[in-house]
Amino acid sequence: MILTILKNLQKELTILLIGIAISTVLILFTYNLRESAFENKQAAASDLKQARDKYYTALSQKRLLEQFEKHYIHLQKTAIVGEENRLSWIDSLENIAKQNKIPYLKYKIEKRQKVISNKIAQAYPGIDLYKSIMSLQLQLLHEGDLYTMLDSLNQQSNGLFDIQRCSIIRNPTQQASLIHSKTDKNFNANCILNWYSINRISTPVILEEDI
Repeated sequence: MILTILKNLQKELTILLIGIAISTVLILFTYNLRESAFENKQAAASDLKQARDKYYTALSQKRLLEQFEKHYIHLQKTAIVGEENRLSWIDSLENIAKQNKIPYLKYKIEKRQKVISNKIAQAYPGIDLYKSIMSLQLQLLHEGDLYTMLDSLNQQSNGLFDIQRCSIIRNPTQQASLIHSKTDKNFNANCILNWYSINRISTPVILEEDI
């Protein structure tokens, strides 16, 4: 009896099993397709992020280069980068002395020399730093003229300098007070200035000392 029933249901059972098998295959295929689509989406998102990061990095580098280029051009115009401009320094000195009625000005500029420094080489690789020593001798009406002279030189001249040392003394006079002085050369000042310039390194150098 049971065998007869099973024999009659054999066709239906076979169809059912085939249906289950097909459904299982379709489910697995759909799952794999979904996983593949998800992985492709993740990969596409990662590629997009990398492309976006590269774009913003390139944009940031471009802006940084433009900024450095502006600074470099400014340094060139102010005679800090490149060959030194001694004529400009002298013109500035003479014009400032004339503007402030400095009665006596004498100057001397020594030969340009390279600054040898391990610290500078490590902090600013790729450049050579040079300095030219300028000696100044001035006769002044009063002490404030020295500050005015140096401050005006810093504001008006092209180039970069610092003050190595300065001294000022009162000239001998018979007058007890400068109010009664009949000369405009009441003080004698002597200064040493270091004028700096920068060049890009063309050949390797050996650092000899650390300053």
